[in-house]
Order: sequence, then C-alpha cells, then structure tokens
Amino acid sequence: MAILAKIRQRTLVLILIIGLALFAFVISDVFNNNSGGDKRPTEMGTVNGEDINLQRFQNQVEYGMTLSRGSQSTMQVVNSIWDEEVRNALVTQQLDELGITIEKDEVWNLLITSPNITNDPQFKDEAGVFVEAKLREYINNLEATRATDEQAAAQYQNWIATEQYTIREAKKALYYNLIKAGSIATVKEGEMAYRMENDKVTFRYVQVPYTSIADSLVEIRKSDVQKYIDTHKSEFETKASRDIQYVYFPETPSKADEDEAKALVEGYKTEFAAAENATTYANANTETNELEKFTYKNELPADISENLMAMQVGDVYGPYKVGNQYKISRLTETKELPDSVKSRHILIRFAGSNGAAPDLKLTKEEAKAKADSILTIVKRNKSKFADIAKEISDDTSKDKGGDLGWFNNRTGLTPTFKEFVFEKETGAMGVVESPFGYHIIEIEEQRNPQKVIKLATINKEVEVTEKTLSDLFTTSSKFESDAGKSDNAFVDVAKENGYKVNPVNKIKELDSRLAGLADQRQIVRWAFEDGTETGDIRRFTVGGGFIVVQLTAKHAEGLSSVEEASPVVLTKLRNEKKAEMIKASNAGKSLSDLASANGKTVQQATSLSMVSPIVPGAGEEKKVVGAAFALDKGATSGLIAGTSGVFKIEVVEKTIAPAKETYLSEMNTLRNQRATKATSSVFEALKSSADIKDNRSIFY
Repeated sequence: MAILAKIRQRTLVLILIIGLALFAFVISDVFNNNSGGDKRPTEMGTVNGEDINLQRFQNQVEYGMTLSRGSQSTMQVVNSIWDEEVRNALVTQQLDELGITIEKDEVWNLLITSPNITNDPQFKDEAGVFVEAKLREYINNLEATRATDEQAAAQYQNWIATEQYTIREAKKALYYNLIKAGSIATVKEGEMAYRMENDKVTFRYVQVPYTSIADSLVEIRKSDVQKYIDTHKSEFETKASRDIQYVYFPETPSKADEDEAKALVEGYKTEFAAAENATTYANANTETNELEKFTYKNELPADISENLMAMQVGDVYGPYKVGNQYKISRLTETKELPDSVKSRHILIRFAGSNGAAPDLKLTKEEAKAKADSILTIVKRNKSKFADIAKEISDDTSKDKGGDLGWFNNRTGLTPTFKEFVFEKETGAMGVVESPFGYHIIEIEEQRNPQKVIKLATINKEVEVTEKTLSDLFTTSSKFESDAGKSDNAFVDVAKENGYKVNPVNKIKELDSRLAGLADQRQIVRWAFEDGTETGDIRRFTVGGGFIVVQLTAKHAEGLSSVEEASPVVLTKLRNEKKAEMIKASNAGKSLSDLASANGKTVQQATSLSMVSPIVPGAGEEKKVVGAAFALDKGATSGLIAGTSGVFKIEVVEKTIAPAKETYLSEMNTLRNQRATKATSSVFEALKSSADIKDNRSIFY
C-alpha cells in the first residue's frame, strides 16, 4: 500500500517529466531525420570492411545481460562482446588470407567430443553412453521439419549457431597454435638466460641521489616538455575525451515530509496507550511489522536506550527516529535474561534445509522424529551427548562434541535458537527447528543476568511527497536556466545556493561510470554528441533525483598537451639535467672522494644478477648492474646516470656460474614464455593495424 501511495503522490511530477521527455524525443527525431543530417548506421561496426551485424550483436548483449544477472553493467557486456566479435573477425580474415580452412569432418569431430553435446541425455543410449547416430538423427529431423514446425525451426537455428561457434573457436585455436609455433628460442639464448640469472657480481658504490638537488634549481621549459612528447609519441597518445562538472539534486525528504511522517505516528499515540492488545494494534497500524522480542539495552538505539529501559509496562515512548523511520513503542513486558550463554547442540539436517548436501534424502518429518529420539536418549544420560554429536551431528561443532562455547546476545543466531538458549534456564534441553534443520540443545551455563524489554512498535517511513518532488524539479530547472547566463555562472550560482560542484575529467566515449555517480551512460553520450559544445548545460533525470551537467572541455584524439604530460615528463627531464649537474661537479673524483664531497658513504652490493638488479638503498638499477658486469674485477667505472641518482662503482668480485652440458630446459622455458606473450599480444597487434569502425557509442 505504501508503494502504491508513493506512486500516486508522484503522478503529476511523472506526467510532467514524461511529457518533456516525449517532446525532446520528437524534436530530436525531427532534426536527426532531416535531409542534411547524418544517417544512423545499420551495422554495429566494421573490421577491414567486414560488417558486424547489429541485430545479432544486440541479441548477444541481451543474452549476456541475462547471464550476468546484474553483476555487470550494460557497457561491460557490450565491450566484452565487441572484443570477441573483433577478435573473431581478425582471426578469420588472417586464416582466409593464408588459405587455411576448417574442414567439415574436423568440425564434426569437435562437435561429437564437446561435453555440452556428449553429456546431453537425448544423445545417449540406455547405458548412458553417447551415440553419434542419435545426434545425426536429431539434426536430420530438424532439417526435415524446420519449414513446417516453429519449434524445430528455432532448434535448428540454435544448432547452426552451435556449429558456427565451434568453427570460430576452432579457427582461433588453429591461429594461436600457428602463432605459438613461430615463437622460437635458440640454445644460445637459453645459455644467455642461464647466465643472466646465475652469474653474480659484487661491487662497492657511491650513490648521489637526484633528490640532493632541489627541483627549483633546475629549469624546464614548456618547449622541453613538448620536445619530449614529440620524440616519445607512442607514450602520449590519447583518445578523445570530455570534461564535465555537475550538481546533483538528490531526491531526499524535506522537513515538511519529516514532520508529516512524525505527525502521523504521533496521532496513534493515545489509542496505542489505551489499546487492550498493544501487539495487535501495532500490527494493524504500522507500515512494516517489527519482530516483537526481548531486547537488551545494547541492542537499542544508543541515544534513546536509557529512556526505553526506564519505561514501565504500558508506557508509550516517541515519536523517535531510527534510520528513515519515525516510531512509537509501547513496553509490553520486562524480564531478567543472561547476556552470555554456553551451550552445545546436535544438528540434524533434512532435505532442503540450509547447508544440506544435495543428495540428502532425509525428510523434515524423519529429521524431527530422529531429533526427538536423540533428545530422549541424552535426557536419560547426558554423558552420551558428546559421543552422539561426534557420530551423527551435521554441524562442524561435532568434532568438539557439539560444544559451541560462550556467545553473547549479539552473536548472530537464528531467532528460534537464540530464544531457547537465552530464555530457558541452565540445564534445559530441547529440540528447536531453524532453517538449518533440527537442533538438540543443552544449555550448560548462563551468566550476567540483566533487564530486557519487549516492545510493540508502530513505524512510518519518511517519504518524499509530491510537493517535495515538484519543488526539486523546479529548483533543478531554475539552476539549469541560471547556470547558463554567463561563462562562470554555473560555479557562481552553485556557490550562491550552497550546491556542491563535482568535476569529472577525461571521460572517454565508451565510459559508463562517472566518479561519484552510478551508471550514467546517458550523460557520456550527450557529452560526445556532435551538437554538444563546451559550456552547454543539460539536466538529466536519474534514479533518486536530478543532475545538472555542464560540458567544460573537449579533448580531441591525439597527443597529450604539455600540461597533461608534465606530471610524468617533468621528473624525467629534471633527473636528466640533475645527472649532468652532478657529473659536472664531481668529474675525476675517486670513489672515496665522491662519497666525502657529497656527504655519502661507500656501500657494497653483494651477489647481484641481471635478472634481479636491486641495489641496496636505491632499488632497481639495471644500467648500474649492467655496467658492473661489463667491468673487470678491481676496475672502477665512470659516473653512471641511473634511475634514482648518479653512481660510481668499483667491482669487488665476479662469479661466473659453472657451464652446463645443455641449456635445453632454459631454451624451452624461454620459448614457452615467448609463446604465451605472443598469444596474449597478437590481438592488439592485429587490431592496431586493422581498419576498424566502432559504432558502440551510437547504439549504447
């Protein structure tokens, strides 16, 4: 009833919103279908001129969404299917270009060895063995009846889809096997890999870190950053993106809404106090029924727990607010109960109970009879409890003879179990049903008895009323209008009204999630529409309110700007100049002189390899360790510009690993590594050289 009332409350606002949406749809349709406009594509995209069928793609997305059961967003499913379609097209084109095909008999052999087919009962004999002839008969029947039988026609199409899928997967497997076959390694490369891992070098060194020179002493011009970008273009290629800022107007109850809910609950107070049966009256008038149970002080809302515990039976307290509900409560009963209990149990599960094994045949009635029988035995002789629990209990506590140890009133227990162990006395034994089965319980000890209360409660959810929704619509519409009156009005008007402006930068065309928002694909599509210009503002209806968005910047596909690249490039360029400065001021110095001049000590790196070039206190320094291997024992290097600073080294020892009779194992490891890398990277390589037209952003 509350939901229906809420819908009725919002009718006027919904009609207004739907009317405006329909008007916008009609107007956009007029403009989109004029003779001078671009025609909407009829395919999902193309790969080297080969179409990706739109209807089939949309069907796949719909099926994928069904399978995901809400675990993936629409765009996640779309992107996954798109990648698979592009991959299939590229691989097929490659094999066609090479003149390689999958023969019919190969496809058939794959089909009759597929578990999805061989495990299908309709293709098995009485002994449960797959029979190829049954599959052939099935296909022949479908082909013969598909023209006159709709069900046969649908099943035939499913079979064709299965064949096509099998062919695609076979083609991919064949192509990847060819790629792997081309991934070779030589014995000499195997030996080199062995040497890089097992040859060791020990050296003394002095490191003058780049941080020893303040950044302010190194001048980097914008032209230096631009030059770096131009010479490292592949590192700074960017896709088209958009920057926006938005103000969110959440659909939250107003003070008037709060007062209305509070007054409604308040109105029940007199009758509630006088009601002969408080529980019956509460259940008849509350919005959502609340379990009436004995409640401890630490289970009550902390800010009103003292007030509730101080009531006498029959007193009514409230209204008070918990979460988004206003409540009044009448005290119906008090009692002294322990706050901690030690007990043990034997669990008898039955078919369908929580945690029951799939093959459990014991019925609920049989489980109850078994539990009652066990209770009779352990009541006569409690010493048998632990042994019976170990033998037949279906709970993990069986290993401890059913012992559950101590637990308190806030421990997560099923209501029936909790009621028994806290409300019965020490030594009590009984059978209790829960979602997990039947429990034979013994209460062994109880402690810390204290007052508990039982409350009958009437509650009312604070709901957004029609007037509040209407006011929110008006407020967001006014902001949308005022925010477009000048270049800075969006921020200025928001600041004047105390609205929070949320910037979101570098939105890509296929993004769906925005920082601070849930899935808002509609906003991204608007930001990338041809007619949307920088400074444009638009209001969007979202779940739970309205969002007013302004497009603040459009970034074309290409290279990063100097400003965008600076956080990465500045450090590299500064370190290069710092290296030159350190070298210039320390030229010709010995190892000890270099250490003395820069306030450093001579350190030693022991048994480093090329595979693990980690210099103590400096981190990974491939260039430094490589230079050490190139020097003879006792030799001293010049100044080396490393990753973290400038180094000077003196080789103390070089240990050459003993030669092996063969390096085949290293060669095979290297070949397998290359094959794996080639398999994972070939798709990106094919994609980068292909002519791909992507229409995902138009349809999703």
